Amino acid sequence: MAGRIATLADHGAQVLGPPVKWRPRQLTTKEKLEIVVRQLGKEPGGARLNPLDGVQFDHDPALQRRRWDEQAKDTIPPSCALDFIIALNKPTHGIKTANVDVPEIAKLKRLEGRAGQKKPKRKIPGQKLRSRPLLKLNRGFR
Repeated sequence: MAGRIATLADHGAQVLGPPVKWRPRQLTTKEKLEIVVRQLGKEPGGARLNPLDGVQFDHDPALQRRRWDEQAKDTIPPSCALDFIIALNKPTHGIKTANVDVPEIAKLKRLEGRAGQKKPKRKIPGQKLRSRPLLKLNRGFR
């Protein structure tokens, strides 16, 4: 199971992604060009890559969803493995990250107990509301 990519399906086993402050090394220009050429200058959906709008390189699956290899000090698969990086236009990358990656990473953290909340919420003590006694209605004043 060490060579598998972490998915939400295997949330029973602790995934333990990369450390919080860890960042992968920068891709070289040669690596970026190799990715764009491999994709024939198009996004996976078929849209043409537009360098004027900005081309960004997306890790798929996201780095936080990958297992951490303590010996290599890198993710499994390696963070800069070109087979797991795709070139996307900047707007497409923003949509994919917001709609797919962020919710899945948050769910994975919640399932593993790595979310920010360490202890359960406490009920705030306060005065209990008193029930009002029934008022007898008088038909008139004396």
